[in-house]
Amino acid sequence: MGVRLWLVLIGLAGLVILTTAPLPHVDSDAPLFARIAANVLATGDWVTFHDPGWVVDKPPVTFWLMAASFRLMGISDATMRLWQLLLALATIVLTYLAARAAGASQEEGLLASLMLATAIQFFYQTTVPQQDVPLTFFLTLAMYGVLRYMRDGTLGWAMLGAAGAALAVLTKGIAGLVLPGLIVLVTVIAVRPRLPRPGRQVLIHAVWAVFLFAVVAVPWYVVGAIRQGDQFVATFFTTGTLGLGRFFRPAISTPPPYWLSIFAYVPLLLLGTLPWMAILVAGLPGLPQIFRSGPSSLKIVTVWFLVIFAVLSLSSGDKVFRYLLPVYPPIAILMGRTAAALFERPRRLRLAGWIAFVPAVALIGGGFWFLWSQFPPERHLLAVVVLPFVTAVAVGLVAFGIAAIMGRGRAAVVLAATATMAGYLLFNVGMVTHAPAINPWPAIAAVTAPLTAGSDRLVLYGRAGTAYNFARFYVDKPVTSINTPEALARLWAHERLLVVVPEEHYDDLTRMLTPAPVIIHRSPARVVVVANWR
Repeated sequence: MGVRLWLVLIGLAGLVILTTAPLPHVDSDAPLFARIAANVLATGDWVTFHDPGWVVDKPPVTFWLMAASFRLMGISDATMRLWQLLLALATIVLTYLAARAAGASQEEGLLASLMLATAIQFFYQTTVPQQDVPLTFFLTLAMYGVLRYMRDGTLGWAMLGAAGAALAVLTKGIAGLVLPGLIVLVTVIAVRPRLPRPGRQVLIHAVWAVFLFAVVAVPWYVVGAIRQGDQFVATFFTTGTLGLGRFFRPAISTPPPYWLSIFAYVPLLLLGTLPWMAILVAGLPGLPQIFRSGPSSLKIVTVWFLVIFAVLSLSSGDKVFRYLLPVYPPIAILMGRTAAALFERPRRLRLAGWIAFVPAVALIGGGFWFLWSQFPPERHLLAVVVLPFVTAVAVGLVAFGIAAIMGRGRAAVVLAATATMAGYLLFNVGMVTHAPAINPWPAIAAVTAPLTAGSDRLVLYGRAGTAYNFARFYVDKPVTSINTPEALARLWAHERLLVVVPEEHYDDLTRMLTPAPVIIHRSPARVVVVANWR
């Protein structure tokens, strides 16, 4: 009964993830990457990526997957995201396979998949088409190959591990090589696993694996360096956003002092693993025991988690929530093992139940404080989208705590998973219902497209300029961002324009612009589209 129950819950979690396909996009990287992918189809160049004014600082896999999705199903909000949702579902399945390769029972493996599929960070990241889900999938694929090779010793598993690492490099640059390389190195030094093959055979397998890695990973970078020169090399290898220098200095944020930043990912991991934080906390004291007496395969999973977490924590570069995603498959495997153990240990289970009440109270208090701190329009929108989700997760945590204290471990997991999935569904409904206010650009594009020729300019004024990537993707005309009324007035007097103006600036601009603005569209996102012609 337990196995069937976990399978049903995992299937439901997969369906919930798929329901996010039509959600409005909120992260500005998504339309930027979509524009680059659309350029791949427009130019037919699948090797060198084009976007005016800069060398695209991301490797090809994300653009290839998105462009292929566009070619097969057309360009839309759903196809911008669907390829990643399918990859997320594959990661859930792969996590089960990796857990089984690490010696987990069937129930432990299914619990690992369920906890990965319902963890808050994993669910959120599946909705944001970027490099993090593909990187997580390919790193998990590489580690699955390592685990199977350590068990079976056959060349095919070594080649699978090498292919996963190579595709990770084609997804996120040298990090895709450094992370699995460090994991294998630490495994060899600290775990010293016994291989089922003699040393000479292992060396031959390693040579073949390195050869396959080079064949898959290297050619794109060689072509890029030849075509784009020193700027490409700096971007991907030395001082640029994906080079070695990124480990030592931030590029997109201002981290706290180093002594504090090395702990930044601890609360982020606790938050991101909800509703399973109590199981994570209950399992952490057992990690030393794994190294003392656990099987080699489980030690490898622990090294997998600790190495990635340590590299991210020790880096003096950016501390970004989404960078944590690759630790979730190994931590899910460890949590699945912990949960199964708690089912048989009532005292530890009760302790986990009491721990679950802490994030429940924090979620409710933090949710209401966050909403209260916003301006009234944002407060209303967040209240109908975020608060039902936060409440559902908090209810799930309370239900988990009560069931765990009563000694009903499996019921606790079922209640937490079910309530969390209900929260995700409520979140999805709120996002779709209020899509025009969350992402107004599809509506703006639909209204403005038939009015003017593609050569006419769209101007984003003031805070509307923060949506520059959205405007460029949805609106088929040149886009300019302007921040001062004087600059807008000069352009207004000499060119035929469409201008996206925040409502709070509309009255002031109406008094100073000649001819007077003509309203083309009012958006529930509190912006107005105006023109200087009738």
